[in-house]
Amino acid sequence: MEAARHPRDPILDDVDREIIDQLRVDGRRSFAEIGRRIGFSEPTIRQRYNRLVSLGVIYVAGMYDETKIGGIAAHVGIRVAEVPVARVAEQLADHPQIKYVACTLGYYDIILDVLAPDAQALGKIVLQDLRRIRGISDLETLTVLEVRKDTYLWQGFREPSPRAQLGD
Repeated sequence: MEAARHPRDPILDDVDREIIDQLRVDGRRSFAEIGRRIGFSEPTIRQRYNRLVSLGVIYVAGMYDETKIGGIAAHVGIRVAEVPVARVAEQLADHPQIKYVACTLGYYDIILDVLAPDAQALGKIVLQDLRRIRGISDLETLTVLEVRKDTYLWQGFREPSPRAQLGD
């Protein structure tokens, strides 16, 4: 059985996408269990998983809610001026307490997720560490009070991209 490839992801086929779906539901699911659920052998699943990891397509990590263990989390929107956005994003990605860096379109050029042990540490990151980076012209910090939903289970992964629907 040849697995179909999606036009938007030439490196992923339907079997790869099914493996990713299984891991999104339970990142600790064994290769044997995934194989049983989607109809492939454990060695096939292991080989495909290793390929996806080596390509940087997936990684499996334990997630936690900083607000439930006494820390503080914040989303930070950043506007960049006079230097390439990518250069600023690279510097931000090197910071140990920034867990997510995304270059975006819209009002902000970069969006961050920051974790800190307390408000004082968050203040140091925002007011000192980030302000020292050349090119950051404006930033807004949104402190997380409570996480109501944090999931990787969404329908969009299997739906065709808008670009594919336009015939690109």
